[in-house]
Amino acid sequence: MPSPYWNWREKEEIDLLRNMAERIAVETLTLSEISDLFQQSLEIAFPKSKGAIENTMKKISKAKMSEYKWIKTYEEFKGAKLNFYCQKVPNLDSPIVSIGMTHRTTKGLILITMDTSNGGIPPTGIVKKKGWDKWVKIYTAHFCERYAERIMKVETPTFQIGSEGLMFADMLGPVRVTDNISEEIDEIEFQFKEGQAYGYRDSKSKIGYFRTVYSNDMLKGDRLKFKNEWEVPLNQLYELFKRTN
Repeated sequence: MPSPYWNWREKEEIDLLRNMAERIAVETLTLSEISDLFQQSLEIAFPKSKGAIENTMKKISKAKMSEYKWIKTYEEFKGAKLNFYCQKVPNLDSPIVSIGMTHRTTKGLILITMDTSNGGIPPTGIVKKKGWDKWVKIYTAHFCERYAERIMKVETPTFQIGSEGLMFADMLGPVRVTDNISEEIDEIEFQFKEGQAYGYRDSKSKIGYFRTVYSNDMLKGDRLKFKNEWEVPLNQLYELFKRTN
């Protein structure tokens, strides 16, 4: 008869292996699974980040610096780095913090962020729901590289440069539907101050997926008209939420 001790040890090892498997961000995760992983990571890391950010702010204050940027990283799940992009700006006691997770898929790196606009501000400008409703934005490696090239004007664009530029920027503006792919999925265009982003929105999974971006000087036709219609409101919006003097 097998020893109860060995049965217990075997069960413990199986549970350990199962927990390890659940905590590894494998490359074959679906977008919905990636969104869930991001939210799980955020739930674990957010309480820990508060103290770390406060300590850094004390050091900045002691050094009498009015502006400073830094990134605090947590890897709660192997292969999924959750980054807190922090920025101290003049005349604000608390830092501006944006949260994003990088993850490698079978198609390359992606950046996952909170979408506090919950799928985007409609062209009417009317926001139906306030507060974060678990929406996320996912940016492909191609998007981040093109953002670095076309928006940041970097000579040698990379995923890291583009993703950090995105996270330290204010991308505010309306989203319009250009095509209906299925009952829950729309093709969309997102207008922000410096350009337009293109991708898809899955209302069921609460995911915005962005594949590429154009700078304003690349826009033509109906896309240029969309940009011009929102130029004054966007300038006013960015003035309201600007990070620096």
